[in-house]
Amino acid sequence: MMNLKTSALLGNLTRQNVSRQLLPLSSSKNQVITLSQRGAQPATANSPANPVRSFSSTQANRENNNANANTVHHGQSHFYSTHHLASNHRFQSPLAANFGFHHQQQHPHQHQHQHQVRHNSNSKPVPKHTELSDHAWAAINGQDARAVFPLLHEMRREGFYADPALSSRIVSQFLNLNSPQDAERALTLLVDCHHDHGRTLTPIQKQTYTSLAKEIADHSSDFTQALSLGNLLHRHDLLSQSEMADGTLRTYRHIKTTSGLGTLKNMLNTTDVETLLAMQATLVKSGVRYRQLIEILLDAKEMGVVPSREACSKISASFSTLGDYAGQLAWDTAVQEIYPGFKPSVPENSRQEAQQQQHHHPSEQQRQHNDQHQHQQQHQNQHQSRSSQHSKPNNNNNNNNTNNGSNRKYHKHNPNAQVHLRNADPSEAISRACRMGYAAVALEEIAKMVNKGQLPSPQAIADTIQVCAKREKERTTNYQELYELAMRSVDTVENPAQRRTSEYDVFNAMLVANATLGDLPAAKKNYDDIVKLGLFPDATGYATLLIATTTGAIDEAHDALRILEEVKRHNIKPNIFFYNVVIGKLSRGRKIERVLEVYEEMMASNIRPNAITYGTLISACTRVGSEEMARNLFKEMTNSPNYHPRQGPHNAMIQFYVRQKKDREAALHYYQDMVDRKLSPTEHTYTLLIEAFACIEPYNMTEAQRLVQSLKRGHVRACEAHYGVLIYSYGVLHRDVNAAEVMFNNMRGSDIVPKGPAYQALIEGYITVNKVNRAVELRNELLASGQPSSAYIENTLIRGFGHTRNIGAAEDIFNAMTDPHEVKTAGSIVKEPSTYHSMVTAYLENQMLDKAQMTLTMMKDQHYPELVIKPVEEEIHAASAGPSHGMFRTEYHHHGSA
Repeated sequence: MMNLKTSALLGNLTRQNVSRQLLPLSSSKNQVITLSQRGAQPATANSPANPVRSFSSTQANRENNNANANTVHHGQSHFYSTHHLASNHRFQSPLAANFGFHHQQQHPHQHQHQHQVRHNSNSKPVPKHTELSDHAWAAINGQDARAVFPLLHEMRREGFYADPALSSRIVSQFLNLNSPQDAERALTLLVDCHHDHGRTLTPIQKQTYTSLAKEIADHSSDFTQALSLGNLLHRHDLLSQSEMADGTLRTYRHIKTTSGLGTLKNMLNTTDVETLLAMQATLVKSGVRYRQLIEILLDAKEMGVVPSREACSKISASFSTLGDYAGQLAWDTAVQEIYPGFKPSVPENSRQEAQQQQHHHPSEQQRQHNDQHQHQQQHQNQHQSRSSQHSKPNNNNNNNNTNNGSNRKYHKHNPNAQVHLRNADPSEAISRACRMGYAAVALEEIAKMVNKGQLPSPQAIADTIQVCAKREKERTTNYQELYELAMRSVDTVENPAQRRTSEYDVFNAMLVANATLGDLPAAKKNYDDIVKLGLFPDATGYATLLIATTTGAIDEAHDALRILEEVKRHNIKPNIFFYNVVIGKLSRGRKIERVLEVYEEMMASNIRPNAITYGTLISACTRVGSEEMARNLFKEMTNSPNYHPRQGPHNAMIQFYVRQKKDREAALHYYQDMVDRKLSPTEHTYTLLIEAFACIEPYNMTEAQRLVQSLKRGHVRACEAHYGVLIYSYGVLHRDVNAAEVMFNNMRGSDIVPKGPAYQALIEGYITVNKVNRAVELRNELLASGQPSSAYIENTLIRGFGHTRNIGAAEDIFNAMTDPHEVKTAGSIVKEPSTYHSMVTAYLENQMLDKAQMTLTMMKDQHYPELVIKPVEEEIHAASAGPSHGMFRTEYHHHGSA
């Protein structure tokens, strides 16, 4: 690992490492921390977002690039691992480049003969292709690189094409000029030259064009441009040879997760969707291949941007080519939801094999479904019997979610049974959409059944209720209407045991939905309905209730322990979601011993921790300052055989070293590990990185500002929290409120509306320089804008008034806030532990020891953990032991932290 504290490294990070946001295509070591030859120079806050300048790493490199065309650019990119472009073709000098263009009808020995003639006699006329080549080299190395475009168009008309060296030089020069759009335009012309004249690309040409496309995507780090380049490669059947698919698809899924399908819908068209499917088809060559493809297909359906039948048929044929007939059946069935007339094309002699594969190797979706809906052990048989009941009305009704094997008999005499059975039960389509998280699709399928006079199964409706509650976009669903429909479906169930199970499913789903939506009275009624059945909510129901009961960190920890005991008492099998919620609540309450006990209990129950579990555990350790335990847990997580990298644990470690340890080198170490594992930095990651440079000595405001400026493009955009760090650093750490005001106004100029964090940081700055009146004006300005204040802003004003000896104003603010156990009203601000600490500090600065003791007693009455109360006790003890030094304590409080 490189020494991240050196100034050279900071220069590297400035030019390269955090600004590009397209997901990695490789895991080459030091991808981010090492310097690319196209690293941008540090930018100030007011610099242009996309200046046209050289992206070479040093002046020497720039001079070498301009003076000597013999150098191939082999820069390590920010995210992509860049292969050498046409490694056996060096960039040629203009003289050697006379052979950069070739005519489609020129024979190799004719080319050699012309080469000899040109060297033996200068009186011969220069061939057209040589002339164009000379001009192209001169243009691309001249003052206006865009002058090469007319030459490329003429080359295309004349039937010439550029060799790999000239092609690489043209694209690389535009990238050196920070113009990826021109680079893509040039590459399109270069590749289309072959297509227009019916040429077949040679292996070296294919390698060159795919590598150049990846170079452009690497430089641009723009998802839409990566898709455009993918479309180009797809048109020429080059996608399978490129290395763009992995990163582009992970960026697609990241945008989907963070911003939703609505954002993607505005970015994609049918061609883009077909390219994404083609990319996915090139990646996975295994029995689980169909899952990722169906995911994209159903995304497309929900967005209303569906691929063509021809594209779907090509994907289907690719399964057949691989011999994956089970995957082909699953794919064809999913396509039938878009194109009802779509017919699967599976060889008859392969259907038996396909059906056996699906029975012996149930998909991960099926396993997840079983895990998510696993109830108490004593009722599992009832669930199985209910599944059997839904199969009885139609002998062709095959439910793929069950693994009971009873449906295999239908395959023996009907080779098309798999497709027909799945389509015969519309409730299966609803459940399948729910398992994959497609709430809109599930609602659409329910509406279709209702319009036909059919009733979905109670389980299908219950699944839909839960998935709608989890999806923010569908949270406005009419749950009462779904509930009434579900109860009508329950009324059709005649078997008493199965009816009871169906009622349980519906009540439990409504409990999860109401608790998720914050309707606790309705959730309590659902809870009572379940108890009347002689049952109790499942682990997911209890976990959702626990999340909804947000009454302060300490009470939440007590609630978590109470719920945990109730779950044990009723023999309800906990799942990973339940344990994660309990551990999170205990972590907030700083009950580290109980956190570790629950973790060991979970491991003893053979429930494997996931990234959320480890992230929560690491956060619990960092809350109490246990560095060694946090590092050991992180190592245990990364060494786990089933480890799937997620941003949360990395962010927790970065935050620990930025905010508690003030260790920039350690923070950047975990950031480096994050990117090495192909994890895309989140909005919070960038906040922490900006803090690492702006809030840890020696301060590096140039790098911090450049990071903010770099977030003006890509799917992670600069936000109020990012500017808030800069405002805080200038105002509090540098005591320069004028610079803080300028940064605040720059943020507004970037169309970012401040809603709290930026105001908090600016208020902190004015309090630091004892301008309390200006701080109050800012707080009132925030309220006038329609945004509420926060406990941390009020705490800052309490400290400010205390420092200026206006203890009465400090008390007014403190008393106006609500105690944690008081009834909360609209607009009330609940006191945090830091609120009591701020009031104690204000009293001590005014030599009011008795009132400080009284405030400490009030704080203890809230039952905060000893670790929270101890610093306040120590401050009072130090003040009572000697004269006060009037120390003014300023600390940047991040929203959401106590």
